[in-house]
Amino acid sequence: MWKKALLVLFGLLIIALLFLWFIWTRLTKGSFEKMTADVATKELYETRCGICHGGAIAEAPSLEALKLLPEKAIVTALKSGVMKNQAMTLTDEQHRALAAFISEVDEEKLSDEALKKGRCAEVDITADQIAHPRIDNWGMGLHNQRYYDRADLRLNARNVSKLKLDWVFAFPNSSRARVQPTIAGNTLFTASQTGTIYALDRHTGCTRWTYQADAEVRSALVIGRDSLGRAHRLYFGDFVAQVYAFDLDSKRLLWKKKVDDHETATITGTLSLYRDQLFIPVSSIEVGSAANENYSCCTFRGSMVSLDADDGSQIWKSYTIDQKPIQQGINSKGVPIMGPSGAPIWTAVTIDTARSCLYIGSGENYTRPATNTSDAIIAFDLRSGDKRWIRQTIPKDVWNAACVTLTSRANCPEDNGPDADFGAPPILVSYQGKDVLLAGQKSGHVYALDPDDDGRILWTQLVGRGGFMGGIHWGMATDGEVLFVPINDRGLYSLHEDKPKSPGLHAVDIGDGSILWSKIEEDRCGTFELRGCGPGLSAAITLTPEVVFAGTLDGLMKAYAKADGSELWSFDTKRDYDAVNGVRAFGGAIDSDGPIVVDNQVFISSGYAKFGEKEGNVILAFSNGDR
Repeated sequence: MWKKALLVLFGLLIIALLFLWFIWTRLTKGSFEKMTADVATKELYETRCGICHGGAIAEAPSLEALKLLPEKAIVTALKSGVMKNQAMTLTDEQHRALAAFISEVDEEKLSDEALKKGRCAEVDITADQIAHPRIDNWGMGLHNQRYYDRADLRLNARNVSKLKLDWVFAFPNSSRARVQPTIAGNTLFTASQTGTIYALDRHTGCTRWTYQADAEVRSALVIGRDSLGRAHRLYFGDFVAQVYAFDLDSKRLLWKKKVDDHETATITGTLSLYRDQLFIPVSSIEVGSAANENYSCCTFRGSMVSLDADDGSQIWKSYTIDQKPIQQGINSKGVPIMGPSGAPIWTAVTIDTARSCLYIGSGENYTRPATNTSDAIIAFDLRSGDKRWIRQTIPKDVWNAACVTLTSRANCPEDNGPDADFGAPPILVSYQGKDVLLAGQKSGHVYALDPDDDGRILWTQLVGRGGFMGGIHWGMATDGEVLFVPINDRGLYSLHEDKPKSPGLHAVDIGDGSILWSKIEEDRCGTFELRGCGPGLSAAITLTPEVVFAGTLDGLMKAYAKADGSELWSFDTKRDYDAVNGVRAFGGAIDSDGPIVVDNQVFISSGYAKFGEKEGNVILAFSNGDR
């Protein structure tokens, strides 16, 4: 009997062991497969992404910045966005695996319920549509002078030191904040890296309403007004070269128009609105696509487009390069080289109503042959789009991102550079009864041009050392007597190595170009500059009657005395914050668009996450407490 029982127990033990073995093999197989998949994805990142995002391509955001993006945004970038050309050979599964490997965003914490924090109480804001203050566009006027002296202004050299942080708004799912606000009364309009349009209360930062665009918005939201002066529309462009018209009364999209079919076309410079026409500058990211040795570089041509403001129909389109690109040869990998190409438009648009024309600055050519429209100030007729005149300042500037990559330089042109395009728009001023165009270039030069004599150069002044990051990068300011010039002079890729670096603010006499004074910013980064830090002024600046407001690449917001450049106030934006909308908030580098000043308030965006710069996701509001 006992032998039979022992056999039964032994059999049950064997069955239990077999069951445990089966479970163990299932678990270990899953773990092994997961471990194998993780190793494969890590290797995929390192071989396909890590080189560029580890520093080989200056413009590529760091891995730390990429971790701040949700998986959906990364997949979009790989499938149809900025990384489309680099990721075109990867499968959908690999796109999703890379996104999961990179992103550290807990999207559940960013649910709609969580983001309801910071919403304004119901309030009738129709009064804001007619009220002051008014900042309707990027340049604070059609001439892009970036000068604010309206009756509401209460900040001056005596009280600017009393500025204190008032509120902070954080953009969800973002590693950079680069859209300069516009203002109608107490409503502030801005946009995010994810393409969300925000209407905020300018006194509290609470959210009045939002609208979701299709892609990232990089430039200011231009306010359109009706015949009574009511703010009734917003006009803006997105990362994939679409222009939007948004109705402020109904909070609905009126129309949307794609202005360029090139797969790398984008809009970075702020469009201009004059009467019933919109004028849109078109650029591209193809300059970065060239870093891929298997990419046939390049076929994009910069352009200006005019649309009817009411219905979005195209009035005219004018390319910076008239010829269509054709094959010019092959690169070292046997891939066709196309040209002429490039001459994109990064600048905002300057409108000259007296001469019925507009002015822009162009970028470099991407491939040879070089054209006379690269690195140039170009005048276009407002009605027809015809080029009135072209004033090139640096000829034969042919460059693309392959020239600075640490991997393949197959698409880099011979005798390349110096990559000295115009990022700052030309400024139209009247000086002693004569109109003058003032243009600042990444080369570090400032030019005065005669708009009545085909842009003839009246004087030239070398203010900064110049280079890949400028020189003069995004925007100068003037009151019509003195031109205030922000200089970045960051990095090792310099044009005038015999000239000392001059990062900081410089005052230039409009009459003859002489430098009246310079405020040189001391290096606060040390060796960290190699990772994108710098004391210089890359972002656009803003001028008031007594104060110049500027942000530095290492994240300081500053106020300088207009008279002599002495520092009146400073605030380090590189820190964590408690945001009014409950989103994780942190500041970083200040780059691209500049400060907005109205009443007793100053607004600035902090965080850039490109070119190795410090990431951030906030718009900061300061006031001196005098209400």
